[in-house]
Amino acid sequence: MSHVSVIGLGAMGSAIAAAMLHSGLDVTVWNRTAPKAEAFAKRGAHPATTASAAVEASPLTIVCVDDYAATLAVLDTAEVTATLGERTIVQFSTGTPEEARDGERWAKRHGAEWLDGAILGYPREIGGAALIFVSGDAACFERHQLLLAALTNELRYLGPAVGAAAALDLAVLSYYIGAHLGLVHGALVCESEQVSPKALTSVIVDSLPSDVSEIAHLGDALLRNDFSQPGASLAVYSGILDRLLAQAQSAGVNAEIPEFADRLVKRGMAAGLAGEEIVSIIRTLRRKH
Repeated sequence: MSHVSVIGLGAMGSAIAAAMLHSGLDVTVWNRTAPKAEAFAKRGAHPATTASAAVEASPLTIVCVDDYAATLAVLDTAEVTATLGERTIVQFSTGTPEEARDGERWAKRHGAEWLDGAILGYPREIGGAALIFVSGDAACFERHQLLLAALTNELRYLGPAVGAAAALDLAVLSYYIGAHLGLVHGALVCESEQVSPKALTSVIVDSLPSDVSEIAHLGDALLRNDFSQPGASLAVYSGILDRLLAQAQSAGVNAEIPEFADRLVKRGMAAGLAGEEIVSIIRTLRRKH
């Protein structure tokens, strides 16, 4: 029996298998297209001929395919479920918290355990700096922690709520999307005045140490639900958005991004949050019970 099986040998799955081999583990691999698995045989892995054979080969199977639908297309077969007893599945395919809960319930029905994971990093960072979250049963995580640590220097266990890893992954991606949309509008502003986008990105990079401190401060405010000590208040950001919208109108720049932000900020202003942190608008966005 090998230590771990890896199902899915795309860029990330291949990096996972390679990191496991580099750590001296006995690794079984399976991929829908056999040549990828066979290529790992030259590196010391055992290519399985079927997904069920891969699961049967190890107490722990890591799945890294496109999404949950692809995961279940591979695993939810009579052949695979017959091999699942007392085994653990670690799911690194992308999904939602509800899909993670569904996966855990599915595994339990077949006598297996399920850990849900998310990877923040590129394939080249696997085995080193990639940040990896895992959630699910605590005892199960503890049994496999050392093996999973072969994948990263930054392995973080989020607790027994199996949907936590997917939730945090989506939350971080939400932050990135907001930041990147801001970068897009910033580039439009620069183009309208013949300022190089390189100048914009250079200033952003140079300001990162201060940004890190501010993000930590805002995170603490969100944790306490206390927004009364702003570095820059909602009213300040409202004024910034007024200027962005005025510039867009005068320069003929598309204003969809600041218009969206302005609607949220003005809603917070109307709710009496003008003197609080910008993230205080979470109070206007929370679901009412």
